Amino acid sequence: MNNIYLAFYNHQTRKLHQDILGTIELEKYPYLQYEEPYYVLKPEILIGRLDHKKTFGFLRQELEDIYIDQRYLLDAMHDDIVLVKEGVEPKIIEVIKRSLQVIIATLKKNKRGLFFDSDTYLDRRLEVDIPEDLVLGHVVMLEVESIDQFAIYAHVKKLIGHINDPDINTLKIVYAYEWPTKFSDELLASLHDIHVDLDQEKKERLDLTEDLIITIDGKDAKDLDDAISLDIKDNQYHLGVHIADVSHYVKEGSLLDEEAYRRSTSSYLADRVIPMLPHKLSNDLCSLNPHEIKLTLSCLMILDMDAKVISYDIQKTFIESKRRMTYDEVNDFLIRGKTLSDPKIEKMLTLMNELSLKLKKLRHQRGEIEFESSELGFIVDSKGRVLDVYERKTDEAEELIESFMLIANETIAFHMHHADLPSIYRIHEEPDVAKLKNALQTVAKLGFPVNLKQIGNPKPLQILTKNTSDTPYGYIVHMALLRAMQKAIYSEKVGLHYGLGARYYTHFTSPIRRYPDFILHRIIHRLVLGESKHMKKDVYHFESIMPEVAQHTSDQERKAIQLERDVSKLKSCEYMQDKIGNYFKGVITQMMPSGMFVKLNNGIEGFVPLRVLDDYYMYDESNLTFVGNRGKRYRLGDEVKVELLDVDLAAKKMDFGIVDKKPVKKGQKHENYRTKQKGKA
Repeated sequence: MNNIYLAFYNHQTRKLHQDILGTIELEKYPYLQYEEPYYVLKPEILIGRLDHKKTFGFLRQELEDIYIDQRYLLDAMHDDIVLVKEGVEPKIIEVIKRSLQVIIATLKKNKRGLFFDSDTYLDRRLEVDIPEDLVLGHVVMLEVESIDQFAIYAHVKKLIGHINDPDINTLKIVYAYEWPTKFSDELLASLHDIHVDLDQEKKERLDLTEDLIITIDGKDAKDLDDAISLDIKDNQYHLGVHIADVSHYVKEGSLLDEEAYRRSTSSYLADRVIPMLPHKLSNDLCSLNPHEIKLTLSCLMILDMDAKVISYDIQKTFIESKRRMTYDEVNDFLIRGKTLSDPKIEKMLTLMNELSLKLKKLRHQRGEIEFESSELGFIVDSKGRVLDVYERKTDEAEELIESFMLIANETIAFHMHHADLPSIYRIHEEPDVAKLKNALQTVAKLGFPVNLKQIGNPKPLQILTKNTSDTPYGYIVHMALLRAMQKAIYSEKVGLHYGLGARYYTHFTSPIRRYPDFILHRIIHRLVLGESKHMKKDVYHFESIMPEVAQHTSDQERKAIQLERDVSKLKSCEYMQDKIGNYFKGVITQMMPSGMFVKLNNGIEGFVPLRVLDDYYMYDESNLTFVGNRGKRYRLGDEVKVELLDVDLAAKKMDFGIVDKKPVKKGQKHENYRTKQKGKA
């Protein structure tokens, strides 16, 4: 029953067409009404996600959040999706979907005996039967059975490990997201059934083994799914983007296919990769390793000297990569002139960089917005301990690969749309006007001129991102604008990619690590390259499954991104936990009512709570400034010197204090700093 209401939340709308919901018996759904041909939520009914505070809650809404008093929260918990009846005192009338599905907990002992201590704060009693085979310190995944106002009832679903295991903190996060960590024995056994008749494949494919083809990836990458080649003939660029032909190995409906779909993406964590496909495929059979014959799908493009695609061909091919290159060595050559000891490759890379810059210029002209975000890299030892943290940089080599992958993705999307074939697209809708306006007003307060008359037009945003890139405020401005953007998603319908300024866009170039690319390859094999034995049947099949595939893969992508961010926060905390009392330089990047975020020079972010400062501070929103009673000011974008005060591994956060002109002695705490009490589960 709740699935019907949930559909309104998932589509972020108050009305849904009957074709989507089917026939509904309205008497079973008291909060719906029918307005042909739509089912509509009744005017006084709201649906949304609950932000649960200690004694009240907010129903998060697009325009204005709805306050709900504790008396009217029912048994709803934080992040539950709920129905709310508006009125003088809004009240929750039904919990549509529970956010809390699993709990990660550690078996501990107190005076009363054994109990499970939850990793996350729970606002009610936890009731669990403790199996006899567990020992103190065991970390488990609990599955929630039911919830009422007083207790959460759960059972032990899986043993994760012991609190003393070296990588237990990372595993806790992975299991909290219910992300698969292992492939079943049955699936791994099925890999033995994969056989490729290479001689037969060579007869059916275009032979590109004589072409100068290379791969460029990070130095630690093992799943090499894209290779590139470039030549100039008749005053035209002949660009080849050659992608591992994964769908040739993974048959539809197989255990491999089902597991790849379930995961939908590889997850790249700070200290490990959890692959979408087993290593036998991702690092061996499919990976475009150098000096090995590999099966590929190639997008062969001819571009004029202005970098515009004038013709293209999509072919089944086989290649041999002549060299496995890293971003570092290509950057050393392109930027610093360091020789690669191979004149042919050096000449090709010079041409590639020339074409990449032209493609970048074209994207800029049509409206691509270049956002600069921050991504942390970690150097870890064999036990997962963090030795160093750094901010990842994007240079010519990374931009070169990005340019070629983008143009291949656009070309494939263009073909699928104009051939009127079922496909999966990558779309990025225009930003929400209200959110973007708020972001621009923040930027204006920093002293940068903004254009509020052309909200949504990418050109003013291009100018803004460019003009702020090399200033101390660059990161702050770009992040403020990024937060105002919509999330890119997969869709069975073609649509604008706002951030790239692209009319047609898809994901074709990473089938080893993304299911959308992989299923697109399958469609290309069947419907573009003519391998279908029942064309109409296959067209109908892919059209019918694609909406669900797009939704599921979008959901899994969001989940993987959040998982990766949480592990990144954890590893940052692990790196900093023995540095309490040390001083660091940083920049104030975000203001909150309770304090401010500071980004250190190495990219790590932490929080400065107002309670640790040396005065009482008020927030001056018009100037993005905290003003103290004694006149001291802290403004967004200020460079500050901070002291690390506390690291909380469980919460994956760290607290800093701002060091003033009279610095606090190393190791000494601020007099008004108090370590937070840990909540008991």
